[in-house]
Amino acid sequence: MSTNQELKINENNKVEDKPAFYGFVFRSPEDKLLEDINRSGLEKLQAFTRMLRRNATLKRGIVAKSNNKL
Repeated sequence: MSTNQELKINENNKVEDKPAFYGFVFRSPEDKLLEDINRSGLEKLQAFTRMLRRNATLKRGIVAKSNNKL
């Protein structure tokens, strides 16, 4: 759960989340940076290690040449 979500408590003391949004969200680079700044330390560490793993995977990737000529 992100810290930016607003939570509401109803009369039975149950927490109600906003409905999940599925799809692409187009944000400005400034908004993305502000979101990253406000993350917790653990979330920042997870994002950093995810970035390192993704980069290592891309470097190891082998691209096979195609013999099909258009």
